[in-house]
Amino acid sequence: MRGALAIAVVATLGSLAQGQVVLPPNIGLPAGASTVPGPGYDMTLGALAAGDYAAALDLAEGEYRGGVKIGADRWIDSIASSALLGECLFEAGRYREAVGRYEESLVLSAAQANWLLSVRFPPQPPQPLRRPRVATWGRSERNAQPSIVPDTTTIRQQGADPQDVLQRGGVLASTYDRTIRPQEVMRSLVIALYRMGSLLGELGRENAPLDAAARSLSRRPAPPQHYSQAWIDIALGTALWAQGKADQAQPLLTRGLFVGNQLDHPLTAWGLIVLGRMALDADQARQAAKLFEEATYTAADYGDMRALEEAFQLAWTAHRMAGTPGVAPSISAAADWARGGPPVLRARLLAMQAESFAVAGNPRAAANALKGIDGRLLKGDAGRGTLGSLAAYASAVMAYAGDDVAGGDGELERAISIARSRSLKLFRLDLLVELLKAGSSAVSDRQADGWFSSWLADPRPRDLALDPLDTLAVMSSPREAAFDAWVAVAGRRGNEQILEAAEATMRNRWLSARPLGGRRIAVQRFLAADPRTLEPAEAARRAALVAGQQGLDALLTRTAQLRGSLEAAAAADPAADPLRDMAGEWQEYAGLATRGQAVVAALAAGRNATPPLFPPLTPSPEIRRRLEPGQALLSFHWTAAGLFGALEFRDRLLTWQIRQSAGLPGELKVLAKSLLLSDKAAAVPADRLGAGDWQGSVARIERMLFENSRGVSLASGIEELVIVPDGWLWYLPFELLPVATNQAGGDRRPLRDVCRIRYAPTRSLAVMRFEPRQPGTTGVLVGRLNRGEKEPELAAAVGRLTAGVAGAVTVEVPAAGPSAALVGSLFDTLLVYDESTTADPPAAATLLAAGQGRSGLSLAEWLAPPSKRPQRVIVPGLQSAMGGGLSKPLARPGQDVFLTVTDLLAAGSTTALVTRWRSGGGVAGDLVQEFLRETAGPGGISAVEAWQRAVDIVTPERPDLETEPRIKPAAGTDLADARHPLFWAGFLLVDVGGGEYEEPAGGVPPPPPLAPAMPVPEAPRIVGPAAPAPAPPAPPGPPAPPAPGGPMPPAILEPPPPRPNP
Repeated sequence: MRGALAIAVVATLGSLAQGQVVLPPNIGLPAGASTVPGPGYDMTLGALAAGDYAAALDLAEGEYRGGVKIGADRWIDSIASSALLGECLFEAGRYREAVGRYEESLVLSAAQANWLLSVRFPPQPPQPLRRPRVATWGRSERNAQPSIVPDTTTIRQQGADPQDVLQRGGVLASTYDRTIRPQEVMRSLVIALYRMGSLLGELGRENAPLDAAARSLSRRPAPPQHYSQAWIDIALGTALWAQGKADQAQPLLTRGLFVGNQLDHPLTAWGLIVLGRMALDADQARQAAKLFEEATYTAADYGDMRALEEAFQLAWTAHRMAGTPGVAPSISAAADWARGGPPVLRARLLAMQAESFAVAGNPRAAANALKGIDGRLLKGDAGRGTLGSLAAYASAVMAYAGDDVAGGDGELERAISIARSRSLKLFRLDLLVELLKAGSSAVSDRQADGWFSSWLADPRPRDLALDPLDTLAVMSSPREAAFDAWVAVAGRRGNEQILEAAEATMRNRWLSARPLGGRRIAVQRFLAADPRTLEPAEAARRAALVAGQQGLDALLTRTAQLRGSLEAAAAADPAADPLRDMAGEWQEYAGLATRGQAVVAALAAGRNATPPLFPPLTPSPEIRRRLEPGQALLSFHWTAAGLFGALEFRDRLLTWQIRQSAGLPGELKVLAKSLLLSDKAAAVPADRLGAGDWQGSVARIERMLFENSRGVSLASGIEELVIVPDGWLWYLPFELLPVATNQAGGDRRPLRDVCRIRYAPTRSLAVMRFEPRQPGTTGVLVGRLNRGEKEPELAAAVGRLTAGVAGAVTVEVPAAGPSAALVGSLFDTLLVYDESTTADPPAAATLLAAGQGRSGLSLAEWLAPPSKRPQRVIVPGLQSAMGGGLSKPLARPGQDVFLTVTDLLAAGSTTALVTRWRSGGGVAGDLVQEFLRETAGPGGISAVEAWQRAVDIVTPERPDLETEPRIKPAAGTDLADARHPLFWAGFLLVDVGGGEYEEPAGGVPPPPPLAPAMPVPEAPRIVGPAAPAPAPPAPPGPPAPPAPGGPMPPAILEPPPPRPNP
């Protein structure tokens, strides 16, 4: 049998342990040099099993080059060699090339569909194999035995077309017999069909080669009443499954598992694998695990290493999805069986063991399992592929289990890096984007919109249970081209669709910039959430998550107790020094925080189904329903095709395209120059404040933004305007834009004089639901807001700022004590008095710089556990690119402000008052003080009202230039007030609204009548990959097989139904 031979080949390769493979000539050749597939076919399979993918590709290319040709056409042996090339490219992560080879295999199979009818099969039926089964890791429950199928037989091969030969003046050759291995050709065809389904997913339903293969197989081109009809069943069932027709595929696959009287055959394993995939898709994880394990038994009987690796990988996945405790017995036993045998299979099994041991809380056993993997294998091709990602992921889970967060992060990043290059989901997204850019008619806008909305959505619980590594790889990938393509498609379908796509795009920009695509923050927020505020299903999921982690409930409870004590102490006596008086409690609290970070890291890397609560993704009709009368939502969205705007009220929506968007960056730079913003620290002479024509600049920007907005008016009917900027527009103080207050347009006033203004990073965050809390204590983390600020100046500035703010606590956190993040997390309002910086990567952004003996605070630390109490965070010294006059090239304009404010909200705040540029003087301090005073206490007003009042009260007053480090006094210049935008327009009030909204009666209302769909220009088209070769014509196939009569799992245990007679 070929099975024993293949295992022998693999064992030979394994014993060489990644060394150079040299095999005797003609090894595995059943009968003479003319047998096809030839020896290169078996050697390629052996090299794949040994993890030497480069050698496998060389061998497969040699086998393909030496293929049989009839004239210029390839013969049926190329069905196998093309599929084998696809397997080598698949393992190398070269999916596009692999699809091309699989398609070639399918096209050849359709073009020569009747070849099985020419095979001279032996007259005797298959007989059961009279020897013990190979598998030692379990026993089949299917009551089937492997059959003896002849390795080789002959086929009558027709020579070249006589007419063509005569025309060319050649010599006619008669027909002749060739030795062939028909089961290998059919097995290769099934593998090609299976990979096409796995790689293309829904895109495969429109694939021409796949359709051609399915149609040719539907004619059942094999001898009637012959065991090869079972091969047709498996192949056709796999093709239908790949086309998304599982209901038609199931009865064929079930029947095709057997030949004769309950006998397995060389394709049985692949039939079981596809049935298992269907069970997984139906969330029948336990039944799927049984099917995959059954596939391992028959794959081992026939020496099919490709099926064996696939089946074990899927069996383990199904066990994890089903919640099988510890290590599945079949995995451990198979790892022992594979010792000294197939290197890649054993290494994969050991990596699976290691992850299971680590999750079960046995890191020592996990480490021993990982030590069993040959290090030389991980340094080679296999280590750069799926095996490498599995081993690195297992190492990460093991490190997290031992509270080694840094070690776990390093291994997880390595695993994700490999997985990202091999993600089937990302591959499909890329293919869809290419099809759209190429103008393919194979995908309609409706289909593309549906696929994008599904493929770019948050991961489902089953995605994390099935493949957490691939899910994390997808979540942490920006996927900018896919989101841009989605917005372009949605723009052609209507206003509602484009807003939904744009909202998801902006949300993803933040998620993909955070570790693990925001999953770590999602876990943290989920654990910190009050179960009473969650939906019942989410509350139950949180309870299960806490109960499933040993010691987690106690950790959360003790952390909350300590936090309450420290908060009470800070509120009881603002003059006391809680860092000194409660040193023991702080030390314990810091330890619990460190432990909490390790728990969150482990959970975020795992398979638990934590819902991503932030940022929320609220449907557009519900966003508008939450708007109060007099409120409006103005949003801008920058896409690959340009910029568009939207103005939403409770009862209507208007959208428009900004025609001159290309000129906005330049005009914003002009505005920065006119506001005297060129150096983030240099002082500006007072006599130059009136020299810049900032009014002319904002007027030009206003025209650019709104000249194409028919029916849009910001001058009347709006009491509060919520602005969602995008890209460059994060640097624009919208408050300065002039708006016409009469029909003639002559009377123009700054927007801030017309309505209250607040900002939000996304439309959903503009109306986020949360439980409001009365303001309490205010903490001030003290640094150096102005460069060169002396100690007396610093004390005076902080004193002025906190004067009149009841209960304000000034804290300078020593480096030797608890971190600034822990101290700052206890207050209701936090003010960071320092020059804060944005950065790329975002994790390097600093809110409070570390100084001599002083603890610093980065955004990454602020986002880390434990959860942060402050509902209001004020950062009056934040420096964005606008502070430097936008003079440096920006890879991602606006990202510095967008990520920073979204981070502050993600940590738990509902209001963030930050700056685009730092003015840092007495006027800024008075503005912040007035804002704090207006929002403090039970009678405080809303943040947006408080900020409007603060600007109204402070800016008319004469500034004291001695307290303005950014303003240099000039002889003969006396500033009568602080109305110049340099003093106040740098502030940016980000606020999520009131938080409490009534549930709509009868669900979310239907959308109101909308304006006509906005024309969004398509991005420039690029030349995509060449279209697949057209499939050969085929007549319509027979009617679809009948739907299954009962549940799928029992069907595989019953005798197969009779096959149709072709």
